[in-house]
Amino acid sequence: MRQETSTERSWNGRIFQITAVSASEQSKRIHDAISLRAFQICERRGCGAGRGREDWRRAESEILAPLNCGHVIQDDKIQLSTDAACFEKGEIEICVEPRRLTLCGTPAKCTPLLTPENSGSQARKDFIFRTLELPVAIEPSQATAKFKGRFLEIDLPKARATRQIRVEKDAA
Repeated sequence: MRQETSTERSWNGRIFQITAVSASEQSKRIHDAISLRAFQICERRGCGAGRGREDWRRAESEILAPLNCGHVIQDDKIQLSTDAACFEKGEIEICVEPRRLTLCGTPAKCTPLLTPENSGSQARKDFIFRTLELPVAIEPSQATAKFKGRFLEIDLPKARATRQIRVEKDAA
Protein backbone atom coordinates (compact mmCIF):
# COMPACT_ATOMS: atom_id res chain seq x y z
CA MET A 1 0.00 0.00 0.00
CA ARG A 2 1.39 3.39 -0.97
CA GLN A 3 0.09 6.79 0.00
CA GLU A 4 1.70 10.02 -1.01
CA THR A 5 0.99 13.61 -0.06
CA SER A 6 0.32 15.67 -3.18
CA THR A 7 1.59 19.05 -1.94
CA GLU A 8 5.20 19.89 -1.20
CA ARG A 9 6.50 16.49 -2.35
CA SER A 10 9.96 17.70 -3.30
CA TRP A 11 12.82 19.81 -2.05
CA ASN A 12 16.09 20.50 -3.83
CA GLY A 13 15.89 17.40 -6.01
CA ARG A 14 14.63 15.12 -3.26
CA ILE A 15 11.23 13.49 -3.38
CA PHE A 16 9.57 11.10 -0.97
CA GLN A 17 7.40 8.06 -1.17
CA ILE A 18 5.43 6.65 1.76
CA THR A 19 5.15 2.87 2.02
CA ALA A 20 3.26 0.90 4.66
CA VAL A 21 5.33 -2.25 5.31
CA SER A 22 5.26 -5.18 7.67
CA ALA A 23 7.89 -5.40 10.37
CA SER A 24 9.25 -8.67 8.95
CA GLU A 25 9.53 -7.25 5.41
CA GLN A 26 11.45 -4.18 6.59
CA SER A 27 13.72 -6.24 8.86
CA LYS A 28 14.58 -8.45 5.88
CA ARG A 29 15.41 -5.42 3.71
CA ILE A 30 17.73 -4.04 6.38
CA HIS A 31 19.35 -7.45 6.98
CA ASP A 32 19.94 -7.93 3.23
CA ALA A 33 21.55 -4.49 2.90
CA ILE A 34 23.86 -5.16 5.86
CA SER A 35 24.75 -8.61 4.47
CA LEU A 36 25.70 -7.14 1.11
CA ARG A 37 27.83 -4.45 2.73
CA ALA A 38 29.55 -6.97 5.04
CA PHE A 39 30.39 -9.09 2.00
CA GLN A 40 31.85 -6.02 0.23
CA ILE A 41 33.98 -5.23 3.29
CA CYS A 42 35.20 -8.84 3.44
CA GLU A 43 36.10 -8.82 -0.27
CA ARG A 44 37.92 -5.50 0.00
CA ARG A 45 40.24 -6.83 2.71
CA GLY A 46 40.93 -10.13 0.92
CA CYS A 47 38.33 -12.44 2.53
CA GLY A 48 40.49 -13.62 5.43
CA ALA A 49 38.73 -15.99 7.81
CA GLY A 50 37.75 -15.16 11.37
CA ARG A 51 36.65 -11.54 10.90
CA GLY A 52 32.99 -12.09 9.97
CA ARG A 53 31.60 -10.48 13.12
CA GLU A 54 33.86 -7.47 12.71
CA ASP A 55 32.76 -7.09 9.06
CA TRP A 56 29.10 -7.42 10.07
CA ARG A 57 29.36 -4.83 12.86
CA ARG A 58 31.11 -2.38 10.58
CA ALA A 59 28.53 -2.89 7.83
CA GLU A 60 25.73 -2.43 10.35
CA SER A 61 27.22 0.83 11.62
CA GLU A 62 27.44 2.16 8.06
CA ILE A 63 23.98 1.10 6.90
CA LEU A 64 21.73 1.37 9.97
CA ALA A 65 21.47 4.30 12.39
CA PRO A 66 18.84 6.05 14.51
CA LEU A 67 16.71 8.70 12.83
CA ASN A 68 17.66 12.15 14.12
CA CYS A 69 14.39 13.99 14.48
CA GLY A 70 12.20 16.00 16.75
CA HIS A 71 8.77 14.65 17.50
CA VAL A 72 5.61 15.57 19.36
CA ILE A 73 3.09 13.05 20.60
CA GLN A 74 -0.45 14.41 20.46
CA ASP A 75 -3.77 12.83 21.39
CA ASP A 76 -4.41 11.43 17.92
CA LYS A 77 -1.02 11.41 16.17
CA ILE A 78 2.75 11.69 16.32
CA GLN A 79 4.26 14.59 14.39
CA LEU A 80 7.93 14.52 13.57
CA SER A 81 10.41 16.58 11.61
CA THR A 82 13.80 15.53 10.26
CA ASP A 83 16.45 17.13 8.08
CA ALA A 84 16.29 15.70 4.55
CA ALA A 85 19.75 17.03 3.67
CA CYS A 86 21.38 13.84 4.97
CA PHE A 87 20.02 12.12 1.85
CA GLU A 88 21.25 12.61 -1.71
CA LYS A 89 18.97 14.02 -4.40
CA GLY A 90 16.44 11.45 -5.54
CA GLU A 91 13.89 9.36 -3.74
CA ILE A 92 13.61 9.06 0.02
CA GLU A 93 11.42 6.14 1.00
CA ILE A 94 9.40 6.56 4.19
CA CYS A 95 8.64 3.04 5.44
CA VAL A 96 5.93 3.00 8.07
CA GLU A 97 5.28 0.05 10.38
CA PRO A 98 2.88 -0.02 13.33
CA ARG A 99 5.72 0.63 15.83
CA ARG A 100 8.68 1.82 13.72
CA LEU A 101 9.46 4.48 11.12
CA THR A 102 12.37 4.06 8.70
CA LEU A 103 13.73 6.52 6.15
CA CYS A 104 15.68 4.88 3.33
CA GLY A 105 17.77 6.51 0.66
CA THR A 106 21.18 7.32 -0.72
CA PRO A 107 23.40 9.18 1.75
CA ALA A 108 24.39 12.73 0.81
CA LYS A 109 27.94 13.34 -0.29
CA CYS A 110 28.35 15.75 2.62
CA THR A 111 27.88 12.88 5.11
CA PRO A 112 31.07 10.84 4.64
CA LEU A 113 31.46 7.39 6.09
CA LEU A 114 35.12 7.15 7.01
CA THR A 115 36.83 3.80 7.06
CA PRO A 116 40.39 2.59 7.63
CA GLU A 117 40.62 1.41 4.01
CA ASN A 118 40.01 4.82 2.50
CA SER A 119 42.45 6.60 4.82
CA GLY A 120 40.26 9.57 5.53
CA SER A 121 38.73 10.02 2.08
CA GLN A 122 34.99 9.96 1.66
CA ALA A 123 33.31 6.62 1.05
CA ARG A 124 29.59 6.60 0.23
CA LYS A 125 27.31 3.63 0.55
CA ASP A 126 24.48 2.98 -1.89
CA PHE A 127 21.62 2.89 0.61
CA ILE A 128 21.16 3.77 4.26
CA PHE A 129 18.36 3.21 6.76
CA ARG A 130 17.49 5.68 9.54
CA THR A 131 15.03 4.22 12.06
CA LEU A 132 12.88 5.43 14.93
CA GLU A 133 11.08 3.07 17.30
CA LEU A 134 7.67 4.60 18.00
CA PRO A 135 6.35 4.85 21.58
CA VAL A 136 2.77 4.03 20.51
CA ALA A 137 1.16 2.04 17.72
CA ILE A 138 0.26 4.05 14.65
CA GLU A 139 -1.82 3.42 11.54
CA PRO A 140 0.75 2.98 8.72
CA SER A 141 -1.73 3.40 5.86
CA GLN A 142 -2.75 6.86 7.14
CA ALA A 143 0.74 8.40 7.33
CA THR A 144 1.33 11.65 5.46
CA ALA A 145 4.39 13.79 4.82
CA LYS A 146 5.50 17.06 3.25
CA PHE A 147 8.62 19.13 2.86
CA LYS A 148 8.90 22.37 4.77
CA GLY A 149 12.10 23.82 3.42
CA ARG A 150 14.82 21.20 3.92
CA PHE A 151 12.83 19.46 6.64
CA LEU A 152 10.62 16.48 6.04
CA GLU A 153 7.54 16.67 8.26
CA ILE A 154 5.71 13.40 8.86
CA ASP A 155 2.33 12.89 10.54
CA LEU A 156 1.65 9.42 11.94
CA PRO A 157 -1.95 8.93 13.13
CA LYS A 158 -2.20 6.73 16.20
CA ALA A 159 -3.87 3.36 15.78
CA ARG A 160 -7.35 3.29 17.17
CA ALA A 161 -7.61 1.25 20.33
CA THR A 162 -10.00 -1.62 20.03
CA ARG A 163 -12.40 -1.58 22.90
CA GLN A 164 -13.62 -4.80 24.35
CA ILE A 165 -17.25 -4.82 25.28
CA ARG A 166 -18.17 -7.11 28.07
CA VAL A 167 -21.60 -8.63 27.77
CA GLU A 168 -23.23 -10.13 30.83
CA LYS A 169 -26.31 -12.32 30.74
CA ASP A 170 -29.08 -11.52 33.11
CA ALA A 171 -30.01 -14.43 35.34
CA ALA A 172 -33.76 -14.08 35.57
